[in-house]
Amino acid sequence: MRLPLIAACLCGPLSHPALAAYTVSLEDSPHPAPRFSLDLPDRHGEFLEAPAGAQIANVRCGHSLLPKQSDGRWRLSQACRQVRWEATLNTPPPEGPDASAQQSLALPGWAVLTSSTVLLRESGKPEGSILAIRVAGKPDTQAYVPATGEAPEFYAIGKGQETIRQVAGWQVRYVADDLTRVAARGLLDHHAEALTALRRVFPPPRPNAPFSGQLLVTLLGRDGASSANGAGGMRSLLVNYPRDTAERDTFLLAILAHEQSHQLLALAGVSMGSAWMSEGLAHYYGLKTMRQSRQPQAEKDKVWQLFVKPERTPAQGLARLERRHREGDKSAYPLFYSQGATFFALLDQALQDASQGRRSLDDFIAQLRAEPDGSLPDSLRAELRAAGGARVDALLARYVDA
Repeated sequence: MRLPLIAACLCGPLSHPALAAYTVSLEDSPHPAPRFSLDLPDRHGEFLEAPAGAQIANVRCGHSLLPKQSDGRWRLSQACRQVRWEATLNTPPPEGPDASAQQSLALPGWAVLTSSTVLLRESGKPEGSILAIRVAGKPDTQAYVPATGEAPEFYAIGKGQETIRQVAGWQVRYVADDLTRVAARGLLDHHAEALTALRRVFPPPRPNAPFSGQLLVTLLGRDGASSANGAGGMRSLLVNYPRDTAERDTFLLAILAHEQSHQLLALAGVSMGSAWMSEGLAHYYGLKTMRQSRQPQAEKDKVWQLFVKPERTPAQGLARLERRHREGDKSAYPLFYSQGATFFALLDQALQDASQGRRSLDDFIAQLRAEPDGSLPDSLRAELRAAGGARVDALLARYVDA
C-alpha cells in the first residue's frame, strides 16, 4: 500500500492535450482553493451555464467579471477565448460529509470535486470533454468531463491518501480520508469483490470510450452506524463508510455493488428507460452480489430481507409508481428499491428454475428496459415468458402491471 499525494481521480498522462478544454489547478496548501479555466473556440455560444446549486464564483474573462443572469447563466462576448473562475467548496461538518449530497468538499490538504457543481458548460454544447488537472509538485493528469445527461464525475485532487489496484482488468484508484482504516476494515476488498463479480455478468464498456478501464473510488468516513451511503459517477464512486463501526459493512458492500451496477450499465450504453427499472435492477444486483460474497451468512440474510419481501402484496405496480414519480410524487421513488429488487429476485429465480439453472437474469441484462411510462415492451415480455414460463406472467401482473 502506498500513501502519496493524489493528483486526480481517473488519472492518465496528458496524451491528448488538445482535447483538454477544461483545466483545474491547485497549489500546495492546507486549505485547497482550486482554480478553473475553460478554453473557448473562435466561434462559441452566447452563454455559460451550470446546474442549480453549483458552487461557482468569480466568473471572468480576462480581468472582467461576467455578470450572472437571473436564469443562472453567464453572458459571453464573442471576443472571449478563455473563462476563469473559482469554486466555493463546502467544509464538512464534524460528523463527516454526506456523499449522497454530491457536493464539492474542502478537506485538509485536498478536495473532492463534483463536475456538476464546479464546471461551467457552454450553452448548446452537450458533448463530453476532458479536464486537465495540475497539482503543484505532481505530473499533470487528466479526467473525463461528462456529457449532458450523463451521471456527474467526481475528482479528488491535492494531498490525500491513495492506493492503486488492478481489479478485473481495470485500474482502480482508491482514495480515502483514512486509508489505513478502510483497508484494515476490508472495504477496498469489498469493492474489488463487487466489481469482479459484476464485470463477469454485465456488458462490457463501449469500445473507444475515454478512460475506459479506469475507476476512482473515494471513501469518506461519517459518524453513525446508519451512514453507509454512496453516489455513482460515470467513472467514479463517492462512498460514505461508518467511521467508528464495522457493523454495517455488509450493507455497505451492497451499496458499493448497487452504485457499481449503475456505472457499468452506463459505460456499456445500456439505457433502462425508467427510474424503477434502473434503481430496481441496480439494487437487486447490489443485493445479489452481497449475497454471493464471503460476508457472514447471518449478516447477508439480514440485509437481503430488508428489501426482498415476497410475502408483501404491492399496493400498486411499478409502472404505476413510475407514473406517480414522473408526476412529482416523491413517495414513489423509495419503492423502486424494495419492490423492484423483490420483482427481479423472483424473476431471476423463475428463470433459473425453468431452465434447471442454465439461464438466469444475467442473460437478459442487456435487453432489460422499460417504456417511459414504466411498462415493459411486448418484445421483452415475450422473451422472458419464453424463458421462464407462466411464472413470469404472474410476476409481471403482481409487481409491474398492478
